Amino acid sequence: MPGMDEETADLVLSIRDDERRRAVLSHLADGPKTVRSESERSANADAKAVLSSFVDDGIAERDGDTYSLTDFGERVHEYATRDWNPSNEGTKRAATFETLADCEWHCSACELPSSQPAKDIQMLRKEGFEFVQNTGQGQGDYRHCEICEDTTFHRKLKYPFPTQKSITRQDMPDSFKRRVRDLYDHRDAFDGSSPSTTLEVDHRVPEVRWEESESFDYDSMSDAEIREHFQILTRTHNLLKSRKCEACVESGKRPPFMEIEYYYEGGTEYDEDVGCVGCGWYNPHEWRASLESELDG
Repeated sequence: MPGMDEETADLVLSIRDDERRRAVLSHLADGPKTVRSESERSANADAKAVLSSFVDDGIAERDGDTYSLTDFGERVHEYATRDWNPSNEGTKRAATFETLADCEWHCSACELPSSQPAKDIQMLRKEGFEFVQNTGQGQGDYRHCEICEDTTFHRKLKYPFPTQKSITRQDMPDSFKRRVRDLYDHRDAFDGSSPSTTLEVDHRVPEVRWEESESFDYDSMSDAEIREHFQILTRTHNLLKSRKCEACVESGKRPPFMEIEYYYEGGTEYDEDVGCVGCGWYNPHEWRASLESELDG
C-alpha cells in the first residue's frame, strides 16, 4: 500500500501485534467463513467479536452469517502477516532489519550489526520504510544507550512494513552526462583538475538525504538547473563525498570541507530547514566563491 496513511498503518500494526486477530484474519484469507449466530461456543463468540471489528474497519464484509475479506482486507492481511525484510537472509543488512523490526530505539554504535548503518537506513527508506525522526537530526535521535553507556545516535523503525512510496533513481542518459561534463569544462568540482579518466556526474544532494524519487526532465533542463543540482567528480572524490555525507546523516554534524570548517549557509549542525546548502561537499563552487569573498573583505 504505497503512501499508506497513518490510520491504516496503525490498524495493520495492531493486527500484526495481536496473535488472535492475526489468526482470524489468516483464516478468513483462505476463503469466506460462516459463523452460526446460534453458536454459544466461547471460541466462536470470540471470533465473531473479531470479525465484527473487521467489518467496522472495512477489512471484511458480512452476508448473513458469512464473512469474507474485502479488497482492502486482502491488502491488510498481506501487510499484517508477511515478513518484510528486504535483504537476503544471513546478511548484515538482514540482521539490521531484524533488530529494528521491533520498532524500538536501537543504538547505531553497539546494537546495529552493520559498519555502515546509514547505508542500511538509506536502503530501507528507498524500499518505503519510515523511521521516527527528531527534527534537525534526520532519521533518528541522540539518546543515552544503556548498553554502551554513551550518548549515541539511535534509530527507530516506525512500522515493520513499508508505508511510503519507494524512492527510485532515474536512469541518466549518456547525452545528458556529456552535456554536464562539457558545461563544467571537464574539471573536477573539488580541485579543478582535468583528469584523463572520465568524470562522474554527481548529485549535489546525496542519495542518503533524498525524501522522494527523482523526477528530472533531462531533455529540457537549463544550464542553471544543471548547476543547481549536479557537479562532476573523479571516482575517488565521489566516493569520498559519499562517506562524508553518510557520516553527516549518522552524526547530525556537517563535516568540514577539505578540513576547513566553513559553511556559507548554516553551521556545523545539520538543520533540516537549511539542508545541505552551505556545505562545501554539497557545492564546492559556491563554497569557494563565498570564502574568497569573505577573505577579500
